[in-house]
Amino acid sequence: MWRAVLFIVLFSTGCGYRWQPEYPEGHRPTITIPFAQGDADGALTNEIARSIAISGIADVRLKKADYRLEIKILDSNNETIGFRLDKQKVDGKIKKNMVSCESRKIVTIEATLFKSDTDQIAYGPYTITGDTAYDYVDGDSYQDLTFKNSRGITQAVLPFSLGQLESYESAQEAATRPLYSQISQKVVDVISSEW
Repeated sequence: MWRAVLFIVLFSTGCGYRWQPEYPEGHRPTITIPFAQGDADGALTNEIARSIAISGIADVRLKKADYRLEIKILDSNNETIGFRLDKQKVDGKIKKNMVSCESRKIVTIEATLFKSDTDQIAYGPYTITGDTAYDYVDGDSYQDLTFKNSRGITQAVLPFSLGQLESYESAQEAATRPLYSQISQKVVDVISSEW
């Protein structure tokens, strides 16, 4: 009998234990997030601050906080992951070329949580990677950029695509927001696992 009670007590306390910061009841730790190193337009920094604020794990402040979250973008690249056959009529002959039509954007960051305004590391550094895939049209492909309307007149596709067909640069830019959102959620998850 006593073994069963001991097992239940150990099982119920061992699985659910999580360290909590030493703050009075109802007080959340505060955190400041300086501009991320390598974040050209501040979009990643903004998304991380927004995600932390929405999560409720900490109050985001501009100055004077319990913690400072420093972010560095370690790597940002795109890799081609999809191709399609592009048939073009050149000099009366059909040429079959392979063109890219899908890529994956991958960003790797390093997140380190410091105590207040010191250089003492509280948690980390953590390496976090996120990726997202996106489709695009080949700007060099005449077939991708034009169509013949009902009157037989050749017209450009992009004004009629309603965002379905994007150039490589536009598609890459559009993929950045969900990618930063994914990375920000991972940052929140890492901080939550420590607190």
